[in-house]
Amino acid sequence: MRETFALQLQWSLKCLGLCLAGVAAPLVTAFAQSATGLTAGSACHALPTPALVWAQAQQRLADCNRDLQVAQRTALAARTEIVTAGQRPNPTLSTGVGQYAPAVGYGSGNLLDKQVDWLARIDQTIERGNKRGLRIESAELNARAVQWSVADVLRQQQLALALAWIDLWGAQERVRLQRELTALYHRTLDGARTRLKAGDIAAADVSRIELDVQRAEGDRIAANTELARSRSIVAALLAMEPQAMQMHAQEPWPRLAEVTLTGIDPTGAERPDLQAARAQEAAAQARVRLAQSLGTRDVSVGVQLDRYAPPSGYGWLYGVYMSFPLFINHRYEGEMARAQADLDTAMIERMRLEQAALGAQQRLAEARGLYRLRRERIEREALPLAEKVAANADLAYRKGAGTVLELLDALRQLRALQLEALTARLDEDRADASARAEMLTAAAAADPIFGESLRGASLPLRAPNP
Repeated sequence: MRETFALQLQWSLKCLGLCLAGVAAPLVTAFAQSATGLTAGSACHALPTPALVWAQAQQRLADCNRDLQVAQRTALAARTEIVTAGQRPNPTLSTGVGQYAPAVGYGSGNLLDKQVDWLARIDQTIERGNKRGLRIESAELNARAVQWSVADVLRQQQLALALAWIDLWGAQERVRLQRELTALYHRTLDGARTRLKAGDIAAADVSRIELDVQRAEGDRIAANTELARSRSIVAALLAMEPQAMQMHAQEPWPRLAEVTLTGIDPTGAERPDLQAARAQEAAAQARVRLAQSLGTRDVSVGVQLDRYAPPSGYGWLYGVYMSFPLFINHRYEGEMARAQADLDTAMIERMRLEQAALGAQQRLAEARGLYRLRRERIEREALPLAEKVAANADLAYRKGAGTVLELLDALRQLRALQLEALTARLDEDRADASARAEMLTAAAAADPIFGESLRGASLPLRAPNP
């Protein structure tokens, strides 16, 4: 009989071990597959051609930007907290041998018939007050907030790339203009030297033109320096540092024809940082409820089995126990106060972001309109007139009807207006990118560039490419 019970006890413990292994194995496998996904793939190691159109740069940013990769890994870590939050307390197994008397000895017989007290006990904590459900709810809301934060990192990196792209294209255009102006000055200088040989002008006039040529050469070198800086910024955002000095924007910033921001309520906007702040507030509310649930006592239930063989003992003894905390010294007032303080902080942060969004909305809407009017005025009125004046001055000088001072003055005005027209366009492009990045329009998700962060936030998280 004793041998049969011992075999049954051994068989039960083996079954318990197999059951626990069956529960843990799928979780281990899932996390192993997730970890493998983080190290798989090499899309970012293959560098594309440094001459990029905007669509290629945007895709490269989404796949390889390092700040975005860090944020994506943080979001994946936040999702593992959901698994942790859903775990119930593990049972505790206690076993031991007691009541051994050296004067009596172990006695004879098999292991269970020895004159000692064999004890085995299992205790299980039973959570009450829906603590597990509240932990899962808080972890899910926190993971959602982190996922919106990833979307906001994407939005911010897209804006950084947009501004860097605008600067790169502007630097390229500035180098082109300086090159054309330098070539024009050189042609003027060649003509002046020819007239000097013929005795039509004085040497001082040629010296003035040579001085402007040197100034134009210096401006061209400065433009090339600015181009190198812009290239390095774009290359860093796209993880293409080895090709930094060959970076080339093949097209300007694709600004929209019209963006209307006036009248949009930021409390209903879909901007990712606002969505993240709302999710953080909801998670803080769940943590408040979780802290309040600590006031519901958890119960610990235990089952104990004793074996003290006759004749000294009574054989098999059974016991059932229950324990619960006594709220004498505290009732978790500190945890509840901390959770409420975190909720208040989250509410204040959400309101601060909404008010900041409203201020940015009004400022960017006005700035974008003013920059557009400035660009249109220069391109429509001032620049064509300057080009006409410079062409007439050059023609008159070549025919001997104009002075060198008139020609140089016309060329300086043309150069200044060309650079001002380029600056006006770049300012409008920056205002366009900044306004669209605020994402306060009713159709923000439809934006071909910044809407990607909203569309991606609603999808499951994917492992980023290394």
